[in-house]
Amino acid sequence: MILGVGGTLLLVRVAVLSEAGQLIDDAATEVLHARQDALQSLLSALGTISTGTVALALAACVVLALIRGRFAAAGAAVLIVGGANVTTQVIKAVLGRPDYGHGFGSNNSLPSGHTTVTVSIVLAALLVAPVGLRALAVALGAFAIVFIGMSTVVAGWHRTSDVLAALTVTLAWAGLTALLLSLRPTKPPRGGVGAFFLAGAGAVAAVIALVVAGVRPYDGWHGIEPALTVLAVIMGATALAVAWFARLSSAHAR
Repeated sequence: MILGVGGTLLLVRVAVLSEAGQLIDDAATEVLHARQDALQSLLSALGTISTGTVALALAACVVLALIRGRFAAAGAAVLIVGGANVTTQVIKAVLGRPDYGHGFGSNNSLPSGHTTVTVSIVLAALLVAPVGLRALAVALGAFAIVFIGMSTVVAGWHRTSDVLAALTVTLAWAGLTALLLSLRPTKPPRGGVGAFFLAGAGAVAAVIALVVAGVRPYDGWHGIEPALTVLAVIMGATALAVAWFARLSSAHAR
């Protein structure tokens, strides 16, 4: 929880309130682009995320937990999804972005709402998934987070820091949830390294899918280094976040 809160505050301080941070963030946001047909495909994928789909996904998590008699996990799933998404919308509403005159505008977009939805549903699914399906949830979850997060950046909806902030906000609520669940007798957490490699594989698969869809470095081969740097940061942060919560939630898995 502390890591999530601290990470969010750091991103706000550096990427939103700092002039140098804004310059770096906006430069990182412009390293990738997509052709018009590819962009339409990404927008179609982003269009699948709505209030209705979030409600359906959360309902599926809750029903699965209740059917298996995991009432605490059902409540925890609601807390993660509800808490993370409300917090994201509040931050976006109250946080101003100073205009330092570089033409980037003063509208704050941190954190990314679409990415927050995706991350929170993935972590909720990890809480309620049967043990035999947890590995699949880790890999597919990391795929979804990276694909949706980077799609919002390529589409020009969000900056790179917005995607990272969505991860930290959701991790804060996930950490609080894990703390509350630990008040009951649980097994020791296990795993972590394996989950990291699974999440990493899912993240890499998402980047491959983006490339297949038509996403490219903005400056062609000359821009491949900054593009890979941005992708590596998003992939690494996603793999660490998913693996960390996979380990924490393993204490409650059955």
